[in-house]
Amino acid sequence: MAQVNSLNVVGYSTVIPAGGQYVLIANPLTNTSVANTLGNLIGTTLPVNGKVLKWNYAGAHFDIFTRVAFGNGWNPTTGAAAPINPGEGFFVQSPTQITNVFVGDVLQGNLTNSLPTGYRINGNLVPDSGSITNLGLVIPFNSSFVNKVLKWNTAGQHYDIFSRIAFGSGWNPSVPAITVGEGFFTQLGAQYDWVRNFTVQ
Repeated sequence: MAQVNSLNVVGYSTVIPAGGQYVLIANPLTNTSVANTLGNLIGTTLPVNGKVLKWNYAGAHFDIFTRVAFGNGWNPTTGAAAPINPGEGFFVQSPTQITNVFVGDVLQGNLTNSLPTGYRINGNLVPDSGSITNLGLVIPFNSSFVNKVLKWNTAGQHYDIFSRIAFGSGWNPSVPAITVGEGFFTQLGAQYDWVRNFTVQ
């Protein structure tokens, strides 16, 4: 990020349903008082046997961190220090309904979220919502139709796939929209920088 200014600390709540359903969320804030880690941002809110799945881009698989009742509360123990940065999405599964509150500062200024080739779970760097076009995520058209956005459908527990095309709205079946604190996959044929100039009035 070229520039980051601090705003008054705010909070954003995300409800994680019961019954073992997976939810794909993202941290829309940055915490300047503690590190943006799983242990600090999810902490003890997630009950024992709850899970967090972080996408391991280099290995093209999920790293799974489970809440436990011993040690530092995570298995493996590296879960406590796993980074949960703004602009990064992750899955959460909980045996009971919980409400997780992200607390921190809104990033402002010239912000860049670099999206690499292949699959990556992303999130909006700031707490706003709308179509990806209105949020500045103008993914380019690729003649091989590889460029896609995969949104997690919590109710159906599957991905809704949106493909970048060269006609109509530019997307099939429609332009995807992102809500505050929602994570989503991008599949890209080439690296792309999601650049925004964001200021809270």
